[in-house]
Amino acid sequence: MAWQVLILSLAAFWPVLFWQSARVSDGSDEPWGVLALLTVLAIVWWRGKPQMPSRGQLALATLCLLIYAAVFPYLPPLVRALIAIITTALLISAWCGSRFMNFALLGLLVLSLPLIASLQFYLGYPLRLVTASIAASIITLLGFPTEAAGISLNWFGETVVVDAPCAGIKMLWSGLYLNFTLALARGLGFVLTWVAYSLSLVFIFFGNVLRNILLFFTESGIVKAPEWSHWAIGLFTMTIVAGSIIALHEYISKRRAEYAA
Repeated sequence: MAWQVLILSLAAFWPVLFWQSARVSDGSDEPWGVLALLTVLAIVWWRGKPQMPSRGQLALATLCLLIYAAVFPYLPPLVRALIAIITTALLISAWCGSRFMNFALLGLLVLSLPLIASLQFYLGYPLRLVTASIAASIITLLGFPTEAAGISLNWFGETVVVDAPCAGIKMLWSGLYLNFTLALARGLGFVLTWVAYSLSLVFIFFGNVLRNILLFFTESGIVKAPEWSHWAIGLFTMTIVAGSIIALHEYISKRRAEYAA
């Protein structure tokens, strides 16, 4: 039954695979999703044990497949792809020792979709607004009275714009990729993966705020810096975020081992 559902799913999801390949190859989105997909395949092969999906997993996967078929003509490609991802995650979660849904596996499969352009379109501007507001407050506390005007930071006639790359969408993708990869590789359960995911979002958000604060000082001329400092600041803050996520997973694994002992 499991193989029949998996084969039927792959046959039904060919439009999703075609759409995903087209988005990656035509340059309309970043090809980073390929890395997430290869990571899933590598970890499942490395840690996974061939197991049949449970009846609950099969039943829900079948239901998702029926929903996908019923609403296919009415849904945009990205929503169809999400249903396909959920179905696939249900069918292969058993290989990772999960009785129902492996949240880390699902997270990586979602990241395998061409999401960055869509996230930039829908979340980019709101994130820039929030980031500019928080950054202005912190910069003011540091002794440089700054006002946030939309996505701009104004200081004594100098205006620094929080542009699209500084919305943090790529940092968000990278941070979540690292988080879900560590969670899947270490076999974290749903609750611990959710805790790590939630805290990773906090690290990523404030890491991006830090990046915009540092860029304000260099772009406004308060601190003289070479042209490559913009790139260096981005790398520096991403390193801090990545280090925080790794330290978090180390702490979670340590406490889990102590609890098991």
